[in-house]
Amino acid sequence: MKSSLLMAAVTFLVFGCESQPNATPPSPVTSSTPTPVKEQAIAKVSLIEEKPVFVQSKQKDTSKETDAKVGMELYLADTIRTQGKGKTQVEFNNGVGFRIAGDAELQIQPNNRLNLTSGKMITWVKPGLKVPTEISTSYATAAIRGTTAFVEIPKDINQGIRFFSWEGTVVVKLVNQSKEITLLTGEEIIIKPNSPTPPVVRRLNLNEWKDTSAKSSLLRGFKSPLPTQAIIDKLTPGQASLEKTPPAN
Repeated sequence: MKSSLLMAAVTFLVFGCESQPNATPPSPVTSSTPTPVKEQAIAKVSLIEEKPVFVQSKQKDTSKETDAKVGMELYLADTIRTQGKGKTQVEFNNGVGFRIAGDAELQIQPNNRLNLTSGKMITWVKPGLKVPTEISTSYATAAIRGTTAFVEIPKDINQGIRFFSWEGTVVVKLVNQSKEITLLTGEEIIIKPNSPTPPVVRRLNLNEWKDTSAKSSLLRGFKSPLPTQAIIDKLTPGQASLEKTPPAN
């Protein structure tokens, strides 16, 4: 009896094993690390009129600055700095450009925002283009739309940050205030920290305009003319564009 039961158990076991479908071997586990997308350059150093000029790039695993070179590509969050007599020009792929000098330091931020923390700069959008661009400082932001603007932050901040329109309409908005100040060609404001009174728009007279234009190191101090130079030379203070009639003196 025991022998019969044992044979039955063995027969069942063998039959049961033979009747099972072949087990599919587990797929090998593969670790696929996605290839990082290389960030695209959005600008380049197009001119170095005088050295020293430095770039601190986020693309490098170091906080060390490097000497800027003509043709050097620039990326979001990069910082460019001039020292002493250093002067440089940067051009973006979208038609925005700027020049900086006077111990200037500027960081490229998203959405065509240029954060100036020291020195002076002139910023433009190539004629015929409308690229929303902002120049931000610690006390105010200037918005330009197909225009040419100048901003200067003095070493003594109490002297005030100067915003000036070389060409077209520049809209300046003070930090923590909703009111906007509009500057036309040849108009400026000086924004002083903790000033109890709002800045007053001042328009240069024609003689001041010509003298300022002739002596501007950022406007005239480069071998290559500014892309908007031909337009600036035909405008007078208070004239928003060449299509607008110059104001009466």
